[in-house]
Amino acid sequence: MQISDNFRKLIAQEIDYVVSKMDKANDASRKLYYFSGVQGAVNRVFNLEYDPELIFIHVVLSQTYSAFSQRLQALKQGDDMVPLSEEQFGRLSEFTKELGKRIKANKDTDDVLKKFVLLSYSTTGNGYYLLDKGILKF
Repeated sequence: MQISDNFRKLIAQEIDYVVSKMDKANDASRKLYYFSGVQGAVNRVFNLEYDPELIFIHVVLSQTYSAFSQRLQALKQGDDMVPLSEEQFGRLSEFTKELGKRIKANKDTDDVLKKFVLLSYSTTGNGYYLLDKGILKF
C-alpha cells in the first residue's frame, strides 16, 4: 500500500480504538456500530491520499458491515432462521485487529480481507447452512 506512514498509523490507531470498544460492548448492535468506524477511517484517508488497496479494504469492510446490519435487522423483525453468534462477532473483532496490524506494518491484507468476506457470507442463509454443516470456516 502506497500511503504515508502517518496515514498508516492513523488507520491503525483508529482500528485499535474500534476493537477495544467492540470487545467491551455488550450487544451486537453496539459492536457493529463501533466496527463501522474502521470503514470511515479508511474512507477519510483515501480521500486525502488515494491508494487502490484502501478502496478494496473499504469495499470489503462496507460489505461486511452491511451483511451484519441486514442480519441484525432481520433478527429484530423476528426472522431467526439465520442467527448471529458470539463467535461471529468475536471473529469480526479478531479480523479487524489483524487488519490493523497488517496496515500498520505495511503488509499484504488480502488473506485478512478474504476472512471478512467468508464471515460476511456466514450471515446469509446459504452461508449459515454451510457454517452449520462445518464446511464454511473463517
